[in-house]
Amino acid sequence: METIKELHKKGYKISVLCKITGISRATFYYQKDNTRKTDKDLETLEIIKMLPEKQLRYAGAKVKAHYLKLQFGIKMNHKRILRVSNLYGIHVENRVRRFPKGYYQTLKENDANLPKNILNREFSADKPLQKLVTDISYFKIKNGWLFLSAVMDLFNNEILAFRMSNHADTELAVDTINSLCDKCNISNTLIHSDQGNTYKASEYRKLLNEKGFIQSMSRVGNCWDNACMEHFFGTLKAESGYYNVSRHGLLSYQMMEELITDFIQFYNKDRIQKKLGWKSPKTFSLKCA
Repeated sequence: METIKELHKKGYKISVLCKITGISRATFYYQKDNTRKTDKDLETLEIIKMLPEKQLRYAGAKVKAHYLKLQFGIKMNHKRILRVSNLYGIHVENRVRRFPKGYYQTLKENDANLPKNILNREFSADKPLQKLVTDISYFKIKNGWLFLSAVMDLFNNEILAFRMSNHADTELAVDTINSLCDKCNISNTLIHSDQGNTYKASEYRKLLNEKGFIQSMSRVGNCWDNACMEHFFGTLKAESGYYNVSRHGLLSYQMMEELITDFIQFYNKDRIQKKLGWKSPKTFSLKCA
């Protein structure tokens, strides 16, 4: 193939060279185009590899495309990024759900006096601290589980407060709310959760009332009513490297705590989102100030 190319440069016709070598013209042009495509793919790969490790390994193709545009001024189709990433083994971690035994308890259909689904999947807010969502997720560690309780502001998807514990109990949820109130001025703020026993506990509900919250709850067994928190936890586990680390040996409580804290700080400050016009939560807030 290279010989034909060299002779063609010297003025010999492709048709004659193909006839002499016994290669069809279609085969020659196919391999020629394939070589060009491979060269272009390698060029694309080098551009993708300009991204920092966290963005390279854990961000999806669309997010990578916007990072390239923001950081380097390079415009590249996300489908091309996805194809080349898959071709050369740059795979994003899939979101896998692993449930600790007994984590989800059976919910009663007719609990009396429970808050209604006031949020009703209206996952947008006109100003900060207008609508918050909260939930508890789990992380497998050495000798058990670590549970993360977090509160998100639907104005900019920022994680305003979070706490971690070995137990997914009312105390964890209460500590998270107290942490939030230490930093934010709450006044008629809507806060939404699922119908887990933690959020139905009288201690938790009393605290919300005292602090000036309006409580909202998902319908029984309907995770889509709190989709923003579900999505955040999925993003955290996929992009922090949690799944990758778990496959090579479980972390200690302290190491998992550091992994989660580092990612939440990155998420708030640097993790761009489509909903926010491809800005991070902190940057979005500054633009709206």
